[in-house]
Amino acid sequence: MKIGIIYHSLSGQTKKLANLMQTELTRNGHEISLVELQTDVPQKGGSIRQQLNFQVTNLPDLSQFDALCVGGPVWAFGPSTVTFKAIQQMTDLKGKKVLPFCTMGFPLKGMGGNGCIKHMSTALKQKGADVLPGIIVPKMFHNFNLLLTQAALQSSADFKN
Repeated sequence: MKIGIIYHSLSGQTKKLANLMQTELTRNGHEISLVELQTDVPQKGGSIRQQLNFQVTNLPDLSQFDALCVGGPVWAFGPSTVTFKAIQQMTDLKGKKVLPFCTMGFPLKGMGGNGCIKHMSTALKQKGADVLPGIIVPKMFHNFNLLLTQAALQSSADFKN
C-alpha cells in the first residue's frame, strides 16, 4: 500500500513520531512518502478558531496515495493551524483511509488531544475520507519515547494488508 505521512512539527516531537511511523510502516511492506508541511507565511502558534490567512505550499497530489496519516501538534486545544489548513486544502479523499495523529505537551488526552483528533476527523470526513481512530501521544509525566514507539506500532496495525 502506498501511504502518505503528512505532518506539521514545530518543536520536532511530531516529526519524531512521523519518522517512527515511516519506519514501522515500511517494515510492514508499505511504500511511504513523508511530507513535512510548509507554509507561505511562518506559523508559530494560533488557533483554528481564528481566520487562517496563509497557505500550505507543499501539499502533494493525494491521488497517488492509497491511504494517509495526517498529524501535528496540539495548539490551543485543537490541531495546529498548519495541520488544519492542510486538511482544508485537501481533495481526492473519497473512500481513502486516513489516520489522524497528534502529539501534545499536556499529560492527559482530554487536555487537547481528544479535541484535536475530533476536529481533524470531522474535517477529513467532510472531505469524504474513511477516518480511522486517531492516535494521541502526550508528553508531560510520561515515557514519551515509549509512547511514540507504541503509536508507530499502532499505525502499522491500522494499515495491515
